[in-house]
Amino acid sequence: MLEELETFLAVAECRNFTKAAQKRNLSQPTVSVQIKKLEEYFGTFLIERTVRHKSIALTAAGKILQQSAKSICAEMEYAKAAIADLQGKIEGTLRIGASQTIGEYFLPEYLGRFVKTYNKLEPEIIIGNTQQIVKFLLDGEIDVGLVEGEVAEPGVKSEAFYHDKLVVIMAAGQQEAGAKRWIIREEGSASRAQWENYIKNNNIIVERKPIIFNTNFAVKEAVKNNLGLALISQYIASRAAKRGEVAISGGYSAAVRNFYCLTADGRAERRAVSIFIQDLQQNFTQKEGKNKKKENPAEKS
Repeated sequence: MLEELETFLAVAECRNFTKAAQKRNLSQPTVSVQIKKLEEYFGTFLIERTVRHKSIALTAAGKILQQSAKSICAEMEYAKAAIADLQGKIEGTLRIGASQTIGEYFLPEYLGRFVKTYNKLEPEIIIGNTQQIVKFLLDGEIDVGLVEGEVAEPGVKSEAFYHDKLVVIMAAGQQEAGAKRWIIREEGSASRAQWENYIKNNNIIVERKPIIFNTNFAVKEAVKNNLGLALISQYIASRAAKRGEVAISGGYSAAVRNFYCLTADGRAERRAVSIFIQDLQQNFTQKEGKNKKKENPAEKS
């Protein structure tokens, strides 16, 4: 039954039998047979097919099963990994959810080193905004979440692991003076909440309606093309400034935010997750130390 549920989820996601078959590495007739078995088991149609079978939609029953199937498959994946832990194995899938700044700019470099040490672990990464990552965690779709904003959500354990400096960037060669439009992230992202706090705490008057983008790359590109200012991680800003894409403004003060590691409160923590979190803490503590030395070159180690 588990295999049929996994196939059903693939069909529900792809909205196409051929694409679902490719994703599951199965033949299309096998996918059709597995869906038919589920429909016979539940005694109802789960999928509405068009005349040419080129696209599909879930029935009301199918939508109910989709939610339950996600939980069932996630729990089975967790059980499989937890049993491997009991056998002393550090292997299997490690499902990581990351908000965009971490997922796009910090996590790839870190994971490149981590998987060399734990080469039997297979990371699966989901990137979204902070609200989405919290939902994935509570729904059991990820083992650990990495976000840029503080989370106070029932059922979620939150622990800071890095202090990130935020700076204001502007287009290279742009003058500091004059009214500026802000480029900001969407509602639900930690970056948006941090910008709102920054504006409030520094008594900054926003004279023009901000332009909203839903990725950090788009925000940086908007600033690069002289659409306005943005508050972003110094790590991203410094790299973009070295390439001559943007300049770090001297007219605005810097701010500091924490990166947080999220786990599901009350759920027994897998050994692989514990090792990942411990390694993450050590790695970013070292990164913080290096950053401080760069900012204070006269400081002796």
